[in-house]
Amino acid sequence: MVPSDGSIDSSALIGPDVVLGPGCEVGPFCHLEGRVTAGQGNRFATGVAIGGAPMDTKYRGEDTEVRIGSGNTFFEYATVHRAIGSGNATVIGDRNFVMAYVHIAHNCRVGSDCVITNGVQLAGHVELGDRANIGGLAGVHQFCRVGTLAMVGACSYVNKDIPPFMLAAGNPCRVCGLNVVGLQRAGIGEPVLGVLRRSHRIIYRAGLNLTQALSAIEADLLPASVPGRGQEQLLDLVRFIRSSTRGIELRSGPQEKEEA
Repeated sequence: MVPSDGSIDSSALIGPDVVLGPGCEVGPFCHLEGRVTAGQGNRFATGVAIGGAPMDTKYRGEDTEVRIGSGNTFFEYATVHRAIGSGNATVIGDRNFVMAYVHIAHNCRVGSDCVITNGVQLAGHVELGDRANIGGLAGVHQFCRVGTLAMVGACSYVNKDIPPFMLAAGNPCRVCGLNVVGLQRAGIGEPVLGVLRRSHRIIYRAGLNLTQALSAIEADLLPASVPGRGQEQLLDLVRFIRSSTRGIELRSGPQEKEEA
């Protein structure tokens, strides 16, 4: 179903099971197929392909979908594939900025207000938290997660979970510090930044294993925090790490230089 107030280029191909909300703009040569639902005010630039069959050998034509929120921008030739597994969906939230040639594979879950830069490749079952920022040409391995307000630098290879609020980069990826600029842009003040800096030091600088680091955060930082001054962020960080199945990226510091 195409809304009457939308802007659909005459060269675009819109499948019969595609439902677009009010104000969506579909540019030249776009192809929206399969079961796709998109909210209001989404923009699909030239050549965007949404809802294609998943590139997974286990897919047998089962009924799956793509669900997209509102206010997203998909730039030229970005692709989003529907899920595998009957009744499952590839899910994209609201107000995401998906740049040219990005691929979002089957069963991915992208939060809201994310920036996914040119050429990023998200493999199947990848999850991005709200306001995650993925630099250009980065690749994220299947089943990996990038947490809320984390940033991954350009040309990085991510094969472990990147915790919320962290800055990571490299091939292989490593955590370089706290995503201070992203946090400040999100309106996070110095009291919360101070708490998050201490949590980063406990995890990556104190010489503790991950179990010991989480125990230290829960014993020392959490009791001293209050709502609005780091408690929510610490709880998010601890929950994310404890729920990891892929494993947390614990490599840290600058990427090692190759010998000449």
